[in-house]
Parts: sequence; C-alpha cells; structure tokens
Amino acid sequence: MSFVKWTFLCLLLLPIAEIAAFVLVMLVLGLMWAFLLLVATTFLGILVLKRSGRADLNRFLAAFNRQGIRAIHLETPGLGAILGGILLVFPGFITDVIGALLFIAPLRRWAAGAIGRKLHERRARRHPSVIDLEAGEWRQVTDATAENKHR
Repeated sequence: MSFVKWTFLCLLLLPIAEIAAFVLVMLVLGLMWAFLLLVATTFLGILVLKRSGRADLNRFLAAFNRQGIRAIHLETPGLGAILGGILLVFPGFITDVIGALLFIAPLRRWAAGAIGRKLHERRARRHPSVIDLEAGEWRQVTDATAENKHR
C-alpha cells in the first residue's frame, strides 16, 4: 500500500484510537482527572510552542534556507520541538505521548533513523530504470543547449 493510502488510513483511525485511549484513561483515573490531564497537556503544548516556537522555527527556516528540502528531517534544529509542541496541543493522549517522545533526543534520533531506513528501502524497490542522482551528479540541459551541442 502506498504512503498516501497509509497516511489517509491512519488519519481516519486516529480519532477512533484517541477516543478509545480517553475511555481507558477515564476508567483508570476517572472522568474529571482524564479531562484535566487532557487540558493540561494542551496548555503544556501551547507553553512549549510559545516559549521556543519562534526561536526553533527560525532555526528550522535557517537550516531550510541552507539545505533546501533536505533540511526536513527530525534532527533538523528545532523541528522536533515544533512537532512535539503541535502534537501536545492536539487533543488526545496518543498524540500527547508521541509529542512528548519527540522531546527525548535518543528517541527522536531512533525515529528519524527508522523513517530514513524505510525511505531508503522504498527508493531501492523502485523500477530498475529509475536512477537517483545527487545534486552534484547532474546538470540541466535546455533544448537550446542540446541543439548547439549536436551541431
């Protein structure tokens, strides 16, 4: 199944899983404590984004300006904290746990490595006629350049 289909499926199932997690926490702690914990993690996420959001966003944008699209990975300075804060703001215990785990550097590195390995495996399974070149291994040739070269 493609990445888009998996993402769509996960986005459909996430609310159901969040409701189930809330019910489990409610059965263990009680309705009032479960609700207060949910609100507290949302406020914690807002505080995290407010405290470090602008500085981390500026660090991420600086890395993006230097490296381009290759800068988007979990080890990019500031990106893990921004994603963690956003996930803490979303209501739900599953997103809260994932967001909190993004603040732990070894777990963030492990997740980045796992995602990188999966992407590498996907690239390796491509059709054999597809050749992946790095930025320095190719140059763009316009029609005019090609015509001049053949004359």
